[in-house]
Amino acid sequence: MRQLVFLFAWLTVLAFPGAAVAQFGSTTKVTVTAVSQRTEALPGEQFAIAVVLDHASGWHTQTNDPKLPDELKDLDLIATAIDVAATKGLKVGPIQWPKPVAMKVGFVGKPIELDFFAGKAIAFVPVQLGSDVPVGPLKISLTVMVQACDDSLCLAPEEVPLEVMIEIKPPGTALVAAGGAPDIFTGFDPSVFSRMNAGATAAPSSARSRFDFFGYEFTLGRDQTVVILLIALVAGFLLNLTPCVLPVIPIKILSLQQQAGHPGKLALFGAVYCIGIVATFLVLGLLIFGIVTGGQKQDWGQVFTSRWFTIVMAAIVGVMGLGMIGLFTLQLPQSVYMLNPSHDTVLGNFLLGALTAVLSTPCTGPLLGATIAWAATQPPWMGLVTFVVMGLGMALPYAALIAFPTLIDRLPKAGPGGELLKQVLGILMLAVAAFLLSNLTSEKWPWYVVGGVAVLGGLWAIVGGWKMLRTTNAKAIVTVLAVGWIGVTVWTTRALTSEGPVAWTKFVNAPESEVRAQIASALKAGKTVVVDFTAKWCTNCHVIERNVLLSETGVGLLNARDVVPMKIDLTSAGEGQGWGIVREISGGGGIPLVAIFRPGLERPIYFNSFFKPSDLETAVRGPLSPS
Repeated sequence: MRQLVFLFAWLTVLAFPGAAVAQFGSTTKVTVTAVSQRTEALPGEQFAIAVVLDHASGWHTQTNDPKLPDELKDLDLIATAIDVAATKGLKVGPIQWPKPVAMKVGFVGKPIELDFFAGKAIAFVPVQLGSDVPVGPLKISLTVMVQACDDSLCLAPEEVPLEVMIEIKPPGTALVAAGGAPDIFTGFDPSVFSRMNAGATAAPSSARSRFDFFGYEFTLGRDQTVVILLIALVAGFLLNLTPCVLPVIPIKILSLQQQAGHPGKLALFGAVYCIGIVATFLVLGLLIFGIVTGGQKQDWGQVFTSRWFTIVMAAIVGVMGLGMIGLFTLQLPQSVYMLNPSHDTVLGNFLLGALTAVLSTPCTGPLLGATIAWAATQPPWMGLVTFVVMGLGMALPYAALIAFPTLIDRLPKAGPGGELLKQVLGILMLAVAAFLLSNLTSEKWPWYVVGGVAVLGGLWAIVGGWKMLRTTNAKAIVTVLAVGWIGVTVWTTRALTSEGPVAWTKFVNAPESEVRAQIASALKAGKTVVVDFTAKWCTNCHVIERNVLLSETGVGLLNARDVVPMKIDLTSAGEGQGWGIVREISGGGGIPLVAIFRPGLERPIYFNSFFKPSDLETAVRGPLSPS
């Protein structure tokens, strides 16, 4: 499976050849606004919408059709693009782009003259109203893709959502509102409407979306939706290999083996299990994108901030772990058995599928984190589709076993080895239950409990292997694997219980006003603030902290005299305790989130997925303006 992961990563790099850049938002250097020529209109009328790109001094954006000489042909510059959402009764014509400015750039040796948009550049979008346009308020939604550059670097491209409102009056109504800022439209060429009447329409957009994977940022064309959904499918599949989900898989495999002799049962119960997984991702998508909560968005994994949810989930996983160990051969209270979903009922299989999906939310991999961060920037419907596809990816291996029952015959059967594996995974499920319970507090000491139970699983693998397995080779292999597991567990536990050599300013369940005041105070003093939004249940947060923030480069940056490192612990935080700041910065990308606030920048630089220590250094020490 490791080879599969690396193969997919390699294919991703080949498919999306973009340069790795720190997430400087381009809108820190170019302001994008939209102004309509009319605020009132009648059906059948025509007018323009001005999209204004106001560049900071020394900054520019690419044209709508960048022309590169041969020596720069490998650069993947992001064209400025404008998309207008399809709207009933609205026809969009060819965009009138501003005149580019010729500028010399010298980042490849000899200065080369290229065309850019700079200063105050205005693009005009001609629109015609059909006779069938509904009377009343008409919202026209636009998305503008921009990438700001100076003479030495390019910031991360951004998609800027804009909208203008037009009041459509009944035919024959006298109009009084002419529109805003008429001087803006002096450069508009109205002859475009005659060309529209002759059949000219808006050209397809070349706008792109960002996709961040392992700290490398790629750009995806809007017509590459299939590729994006394929990434979501693979991300969902890889969720089955995360520590929280892996111990549950043998439970379902065993039930499939029991049902393999009954094709009807296998198809029914297996399908219901898969439906439980997909349905859970559907519900998560509805909540995360605010579709059923009146726009109030949740974040991936935020459900584990609920104490009661955490306790119930830990109880279910713990009871299932005890059942795998074999404790249910003893007489336990009937109420305990009720927590263990049955494999022989439709409801039991649905609940087991839902449980499998829910357990994946605190344990995510880099590909899933990047997919979620991307989905948060999309329209709600697209984000919801992406989540459903992730659910399908997670259910995919079980669907394959159901569709091809002969594959089940090739899986390990019951026997000494299978019984030992089941018992060890049962102990690891108890470790997962301990991990879930550890989210009830932000303290570090519960990691010792989680690590201790996981070490116990390794020790039992050694003891049970020598007692239960028949061959010396099998015993030796299990012993080596168990010793390796114990070593990794001890190292991981020590890492998770250490804050590292950084003097963090920590906030645990602190009011957002207090956090904002501390950031503002540090910025006023001329200091850079690096804020790590984290939670105990966020595994990606821990990986980023250990490999980036606490790397040699990270420690050096965070301990500098002009840098204030802050850590916002959201383990059990509710609304008003940091989540509002997360959404304000990332637009709903959730955590992991590392934000860098610098004096002179209106908006923070942020990373919403995996990134590299060099990216952190660029964000903290990189130039704010051309030198």
